[in-house]
Amino acid sequence: MIYFLKTHSVNPFYNLAFEEYFLQQKLTGDTYILLWQNDNTVVVGKHQNTYEEIDIPYAKEHNIKIVRRNSGGGSVYHDLGNLNYSWITDRNGPVDFAQFSQPVLRALREIGVEATCTGRNDICVDGRKISGTAQYVQQDKVLHHGTLLICS
Repeated sequence: MIYFLKTHSVNPFYNLAFEEYFLQQKLTGDTYILLWQNDNTVVVGKHQNTYEEIDIPYAKEHNIKIVRRNSGGGSVYHDLGNLNYSWITDRNGPVDFAQFSQPVLRALREIGVEATCTGRNDICVDGRKISGTAQYVQQDKVLHHGTLLICS
């Protein structure tokens, strides 16, 4: 069964907990697709040094929240001009970033945006990155999430 979920929250702490909750609760055979947004947040990858990645005084001064996600990859800035998406599904063999990027590419093309996948986990338009993705595997499940720059 495929479930579509939307948090209706712009709180990054809630949204990442929401994503983690559904990863923990997922039953074999189910797939969850989540859409969510965060307001003024830097999301740090699992293995990054926050103090090297972020100007902490600037973030505090501008009320930018800082949160760490469970997946790897680089730090990203989220605001309401950014749409985040998550896939939570079964792990069936090696996990390929492309299997999750292809539906996003199709959706973008349906609305007239000619996007391409570059590298391992970027989606670009005219050579400019509009989406990055990250993922992690937990037992027999995979969580793949990405950003989609709309108007930041």
